[in-house]
Amino acid sequence: MAVTYITCRVQSRRGVQCTAEAVDPTAKLKICTRHLAEAVELLGDAMGRVPNPRRTQAT
Repeated sequence: MAVTYITCRVQSRRGVQCTAEAVDPTAKLKICTRHLAEAVELLGDAMGRVPNPRRTQAT
């Protein structure tokens, strides 16, 4: 029996789709660990630029 798996949905600028296995095949966003790590890093950078009211309390 052939094994099937869901691939990452990220495409390069040239339109080539990533062929790595998706972290969670049932999730709405089907991405591999490499692209998930890139997304987490980008979100962390973005959150660092946005003032967080819980972190910036006046003393």
